[in-house]
Amino acid sequence: MRYININRLTLPDGWYARAAAAKAAVEAGDSLDDHADVWRDLKHNMADLFPNEKCWYCETKCVRDDNAVDHYRPKGRVRDAINPHSGYRWLAFDLNNFRYSCRYCNERRVNVKGDTEGGKADRFPLLDESKRVYNEGPCDEEFPVLLDPCDPTDWKLLGCQLENGKPCSTSQDETDKQRVEESIKIFHLHHEPTCKARHAEAVHFVQLVKEAKQLYLQLETELAGHQSFKRKAAEILTAMDRSAEYSGEKHFLLRAERDSRHPWIQDLLEA
Repeated sequence: MRYININRLTLPDGWYARAAAAKAAVEAGDSLDDHADVWRDLKHNMADLFPNEKCWYCETKCVRDDNAVDHYRPKGRVRDAINPHSGYRWLAFDLNNFRYSCRYCNERRVNVKGDTEGGKADRFPLLDESKRVYNEGPCDEEFPVLLDPCDPTDWKLLGCQLENGKPCSTSQDETDKQRVEESIKIFHLHHEPTCKARHAEAVHFVQLVKEAKQLYLQLETELAGHQSFKRKAAEILTAMDRSAEYSGEKHFLLRAERDSRHPWIQDLLEA
């Protein structure tokens, strides 16, 4: 996961007026589905915010998937609400509630083997259910459990295990760990084929870092090695660029490689 600044989204002419009209029509009795084109028309522009049409939740390239505009706060029923909740309908046409998602993260499903399940669908748990908002109004006091790619800090809470590519928490804080563990299940981030792909990327990336470390330690005695080291550093930057799959997890793996002998690692993390 990486931070997505949704304010950079380019909108079609007249989109805000269409969204306002759709919201008014729904309040007057129309079905939300009658106006689904309001958010669907943003799908391709949302994909462009994250290169290579990557899902904002799992960072998997979705070029052959019929991706969706997910409503972070569900527009329909909210299964996690303690009382019947018909959804955050007043946010159905709110740009800030939209997330670009692959089907595996967005649609409810159960693995045929029975070992993983996921898909966000109507899930939206809160850390404090008493703060749940049921009627139109600000949601500032809600603290979502689900990690949000449009939150500038949430993405750094998600990492992966080098040995198998399974997602994991980067934090030892109990609240952070709870949020990550629930997000893994609900977004189906532990989907086995995804873990295999993530593992292959992680192994290759860590090998690049090891090679760069070896080259860097040789620089004091081998002046000619500067160019070799710079090329390897450039490979690392390319591998964890926003356009690459699982770039957030690669940031996590690189953070774990920092030590006093390799100040260049922090430079790459800040690049």
